[in-house]
Amino acid sequence: MRNKVTKIIAIVIILIFGGTYMYNKLTKPNLGPKTAKLYQHGFRLLEEQLGTYIKEYYSGVEKIEFSPIYVTEEGSTFSNVYIRPTIYDKHGNKATLGTKVKNVIPSKIGIVSYIIVDFYGDGSESIELMDSNGKFIDVSNKQHLPNEVKLTKQELIDENIELLVEDGQLKDVVKDDKGSPNAEIVYNVNLSKGDY
Repeated sequence: MRNKVTKIIAIVIILIFGGTYMYNKLTKPNLGPKTAKLYQHGFRLLEEQLGTYIKEYYSGVEKIEFSPIYVTEEGSTFSNVYIRPTIYDKHGNKATLGTKVKNVIPSKIGIVSYIIVDFYGDGSESIELMDSNGKFIDVSNKQHLPNEVKLTKQELIDENIELLVEDGQLKDVVKDDKGSPNAEIVYNVNLSKGDY
């Protein structure tokens, strides 16, 4: 009897550990701690940049919530890492930027188009964010968004939000100088494997 109970407990433990291992293998990117930290630092600054822009230049926004940092095609290049902000309007609607609207697929919000991350020769982080003029500015040593990369315009975001409003996914979200000063920004620096 005792032998049977021991076997059952052993099987349950193996299933739990095996299930956890497979879940992590399928959902968590296989990155070294240094690379994971680089992505989290860089994309946290990018989230602050985009969230602040939407909050300051769009009225009718209740909340801006960021997806995890999606990592695809691990080990190939740095070009397959991106995020997706979701905008909630004051009518209870929500829409995610970077998703297909009608027949238009907006660009992904990630490496190369919005941010460049790498390591310098000495192993320290290199993080550059694009400013309003399309120039990349080094923000490697910053923990919060510096003024020089605060956006006053971002055409790709503007076009994407305009598509979402035209499609009826968002209501009364308008670009203006009033903005949405009370909008909540929910940051997310969790790393996730695969496409959204």
